Amino acid sequence: MDFFENNWFIYGVLLMICIPLFVVVINEVTYLTRKKNKQFSAPLNTFKNIILPLIAVSIVFTQVLEYPRGSTLMKLLETFIWILVINTLLALVNVIFFSQGSKRNKTKVPQLFLDIFRVVMVLFGAAIVLSMVWGADLGGLVTALGLGSFVIGLALQDTLGNLFSGIALVYEKPFSEGDYIEVEGQRGRVIEMNWRAIRMETREKELIVIPHLVIGQGTIKNFSQPTNIHIMKTEIGFSHQNPPNKVKEALLKTCYSTPGILHEPEPEVKTNDYKESKVVYEVEFAIGDYKEHEDVMDEFMTRVWYTSRRHGLIIPMSQMKVHHAHQMTDREEHKINQLESSLQKLPQMLPIEKSNVNELIDGSEIQYFGKGEKVIEQGDPTGLLYVILEGKALLEITNKNNEIIVIGKLEQGDFFGEITVFTERFSSFSVRAKEDLKVISIFQNEVLEMVELNPKLAEHLDEMMDARRSKIEELRKN
Repeated sequence: MDFFENNWFIYGVLLMICIPLFVVVINEVTYLTRKKNKQFSAPLNTFKNIILPLIAVSIVFTQVLEYPRGSTLMKLLETFIWILVINTLLALVNVIFFSQGSKRNKTKVPQLFLDIFRVVMVLFGAAIVLSMVWGADLGGLVTALGLGSFVIGLALQDTLGNLFSGIALVYEKPFSEGDYIEVEGQRGRVIEMNWRAIRMETREKELIVIPHLVIGQGTIKNFSQPTNIHIMKTEIGFSHQNPPNKVKEALLKTCYSTPGILHEPEPEVKTNDYKESKVVYEVEFAIGDYKEHEDVMDEFMTRVWYTSRRHGLIIPMSQMKVHHAHQMTDREEHKINQLESSLQKLPQMLPIEKSNVNELIDGSEIQYFGKGEKVIEQGDPTGLLYVILEGKALLEITNKNNEIIVIGKLEQGDFFGEITVFTERFSSFSVRAKEDLKVISIFQNEVLEMVELNPKLAEHLDEMMDARRSKIEELRKN
């Protein structure tokens, strides 16, 4: 019975039971966490292989062997144990919040919080060691720190303001690294967020540093959240002579054909205002990523010019025009003269008689296409014959895997669209402008009349149709 009354016996039994039990538990936890994250093993193994044995040694010395706890050796041992415990806790925090193997997870808790937590843990651990191990009186130190922090707070108001504003921003999470934002009139992509400020990279590759205090007092516009889809709006003016429905249809077609503009949500065109010199239309469309907004807008506005030329739409100048009737007459005369001049070149490109060219004036028109625009879409029943006057184009087909294959190149004097004219079927290929194109489009009835007057033209068109059909069938077999 005397054995149970001695502290050394009780602590000895507890060590023999508790230490192995702790080892078993830690091994099980290590095994379970290893499946999710192998980095948990390091701090757990440190606790099992180093800290736990040192704690056992400390208990043996102080409780079993009754070695004085206040001795320098024991104080050094306990100090070393506390240092290891603090370091292990910091390692666990780093693994839990920063080492999940996912970049998305790393952005959830910024480096700012980790740095603050480390400082607090180190100071808290140092206070425990000084107070519990070395018996230091921290009352005076706390008072001194209170007075010192008050003085430092007055001297570093802006710095501390940036710090706590940064903490608020981290908590609210209005943006993340990689987002495109606008703050105080400055736009750019967030490339870094530290304890004092954020760093943004502008489209011009300039670096802008904005303190958290300024961000916290201003308005933040995030172009990357809640989704990457960004809605863009622009206004375009057209002449009062152009029917609004015709303008809307042309602008919608331009939206759908412009690379980068999403089809869902659908683009919208609205008649916005009537000015003295023009009717203003608002175009609204969506893009998949804000960083492409300038490129997409440039491509769209470029294609609007070609669309207006093809559909006979007029984009008036900003200043008010006078003598509209006279100007419209001059414009129509210029258009007719340009068409007549272009038609005179056809006998050099196709086997037709010069005397038959003038018959095409009422059944043809000149059209312009910008680089990258599709003149004919695969499966499109155009019913027009196109002759290239200027520029180059590509003949393309889309296979079953939705891969685009180039089957030929077209230059000045080449023609296309003959399949839809003669067979009244859908086009079996697409034609895309390789560079700016100027074409003359001839209506179906005019082409048929022209073929009757020029038998050689019919043979020429048949040969070209057979050659293109054979090449398309050969490619589809492969």
